[in-house]
Amino acid sequence: MTKARKAAARRCLTTMLLALFALAWQGCAGTAVRDVPQARLQAIKHNQRGVDAGSKGNQDAALAEFTEALRLHSSIENWDGMVVARINIARTHRLKGDPASARRALERALLVLPQSTDLASELFFENAKVYLAAGDLAAAQDWALQAAAADKGSELGRRLNLVGAILFRAGSPEQAREKAEQALKLNRDRKVEAEEANSLRLLGEIHLAQGREGQAAESFEAALLLDKSLGLAKKIALDLRGLGAAALQKEDLPAATAYYGRALEVSRSIRDTASAAGDLAQLADLKRRSGDAPAAQKLDEERAKLTSEERKLSGPISARSSTGP
Repeated sequence: MTKARKAAARRCLTTMLLALFALAWQGCAGTAVRDVPQARLQAIKHNQRGVDAGSKGNQDAALAEFTEALRLHSSIENWDGMVVARINIARTHRLKGDPASARRALERALLVLPQSTDLASELFFENAKVYLAAGDLAAAQDWALQAAAADKGSELGRRLNLVGAILFRAGSPEQAREKAEQALKLNRDRKVEAEEANSLRLLGEIHLAQGREGQAAESFEAALLLDKSLGLAKKIALDLRGLGAAALQKEDLPAATAYYGRALEVSRSIRDTASAAGDLAQLADLKRRSGDAPAAQKLDEERAKLTSEERKLSGPISARSSTGP
């Protein structure tokens, strides 16, 4: 992997916020670092630690670091920094499965959002994701459209991917496809490969839903090539599940089994237990449909064991096998 691709993968595995706003925090527009208050510099360090912790899946540590960054920014009334910290806090709560706390953090951020800031689009974008996580598609769509409208151009492909995903879930596949195709062109033109893959994956889902398994497979395959080049394991697993679903739609059970088996190995390698459980359930069903009841039973037993072990460690899990972006 080239240095450029490694850098892109790193940005995707952490958060987009650091790349978007670090220059503003550090006063790089002609201001020497020595002129920046120590509280602000310390806040930047805590934010970086939070990003690093979040990229490793340690959301509790990330939340603590972002909270300290917020305290430091608040102590010197650095409004942009306060907004960024609250967006990071909201995102972490969302990833922890707590949309109510995420929404409270964003409501506080909206109260102090400077009129001249470029952060509005990112704040609206995260708000859309929080409402989407809570299942409120109407509110999610409204915030996602506001995020796209407020974007200055650099993240518009990312915003449109979210708009498309929400429209698709809301039962408007044609509108969703239009947004996904717009996003794909933007992301491709700007060489934002991770978001290009997200656009392709969304198009794959839409093609599947409309019975175009051939086009779906092409989209998922193209996304897989990008995600593999970036080393994005969770996205690789999603692409493989999409290819499995496309093969299943064609009644090609051996190919579907192979794709879901590959997705299972990826999920196991990154300890994504919930997704691995979903893959095992899908594989068991495929084995039953193929007439191999003993193999299906073994897979069911493996899934039950995996689920039981995970519950002992962290409580109940739910199988998920979404091919979404």
